[in-house]
Amino acid sequence: MAGRGGAGRRPRAVFMAFGTQGDVFPIAALAAAFACDQQEYAVVFITHSAHRSLSAHLAASSVRYMPVSSPPVLAAEQLENISSDSIQSNHERESFSMRKKAIQAEHRKECLSFVEEVFGNDPSISGDFIVINFFALEGWHLAELFQVKCVIAAPYFVPYSAPTSFKRQFKQTFPLLYKYFQEAPANTVCWTDIIHWMWALFMESWGSWRNDCLNLSPIPFTDPVTNLPLWHVREESPLLL
Repeated sequence: MAGRGGAGRRPRAVFMAFGTQGDVFPIAALAAAFACDQQEYAVVFITHSAHRSLSAHLAASSVRYMPVSSPPVLAAEQLENISSDSIQSNHERESFSMRKKAIQAEHRKECLSFVEEVFGNDPSISGDFIVINFFALEGWHLAELFQVKCVIAAPYFVPYSAPTSFKRQFKQTFPLLYKYFQEAPANTVCWTDIIHWMWALFMESWGSWRNDCLNLSPIPFTDPVTNLPLWHVREESPLLL
């Protein structure tokens, strides 16, 4: 990943991690270590403002800290305290859902703004990349938008698994795309990658964001005009650290 892209240009590395301290701090340590080892890179770290205690440590390693306003954890446990029997509880559930969607929309808007600030003013992308944890899937879609490599880093196994009905529904809804992944050549994105963790990239909320805000195809690995698989394009299987 090392190397300058052009005369005097510093390649850029974006580390993006969301979640609790246990989810975020190991990625921050990785960003700091990378910045110290690869000093030719301009390195930024995007995470929640609640983790601002990291900023001094990151600054000491010449890593730029870029905070988003979303909380590390949405208080879903509040719903457990709401009785499902009352009209009031239904109102509270709807109110919580609306707040969650508003926070999510603002969160993604801020992520786009930050990544655009890093990559948007320079057409050269040589050596640039984004590192994400499993709670920062925004970064994968943004890497596609800015045509840079995306690397997944996590200090633990994938924290979620595909719904049991995912494969059946995917085959029914996207039969050609399922074939595309099943027939993937070695070392390219295949069905094993999808069922391991990439299935989460195909959730409906990502599709609307990709289409409405990023001007990408709502379905990853498909043409935005025809909605057919990108048969002529085979991406390397994502690197997991």
